[in-house]
Amino acid sequence: GLRGGLLFHFAALWLLKMKNKVNIYIDLEQTIISNWDDGFLINTEKVRDFLKSHNAEGFHVFSFAVWNDADRFVFNTRFKSVLENALESKVLTCNTCEDFMRDDTEFTSLRFDSLTDYISIRGKVGAFMNWTAHRHAGDVNILVDDVVPNAVWENQDTRSRCVFINV
Repeated sequence: GLRGGLLFHFAALWLLKMKNKVNIYIDLEQTIISNWDDGFLINTEKVRDFLKSHNAEGFHVFSFAVWNDADRFVFNTRFKSVLENALESKVLTCNTCEDFMRDDTEFTSLRFDSLTDYISIRGKVGAFMNWTAHRHAGDVNILVDDVVPNAVWENQDTRSRCVFINV
């Protein structure tokens, strides 16, 4: 299974007791594809099993590999159907780093000089926490990623919850 098996089981039990909407996000590079250029599938069985265990209707992509609309077009034409077939689950959304940065600014009023600046300041955990607190307040948001710690976090202001699962 996924690394952090105890957290995975804890998260699954914790989520079963909750009545909040659950959103599952999956990173791309080094999580389900090798990298943007090669695009070899990796960890598909683990991630597919995770999605099935949560009866997910689909998943969202949360990846720093998708910087802008041009990258989203590449994702939609090159990766989307391959991932949907491999994971036996539908891609619900694929937002961009520009989307994340814009929403972060709306949520926190902080301005970033560039996407590189935003990514280096926020990191994956901070970006995800602010994105979900702004977009999915009150929901449980799960991020499956190769660079996050195994952790559960709750925003007391928005009542949104984040579960980070490292593959």
